[in-house]
Amino acid sequence: MAQIAKSSKSTQKKEAYQKKQEEGGKKVLEYIFGALLILAVLFVVYSIFIVS
Repeated sequence: MAQIAKSSKSTQKKEAYQKKQEEGGKKVLEYIFGALLILAVLFVVYSIFIVS
C-alpha cells in the first residue's frame, strides 16, 4: 500500500514539474518570437533608409 502512495506522489511531482517546464518554455518562445519581430521591423526600417 505504501508503494502505491509513493508512486502516485512521485507521479504528481513529475506532472507538476512537467507543467511548470511547459509554461516556462512557452514564455521563452514568446520572447524569442518577439525579439525576431522587433529585429525584422528594424531591418525593414534600415533597408528603407539604405535604398532611399
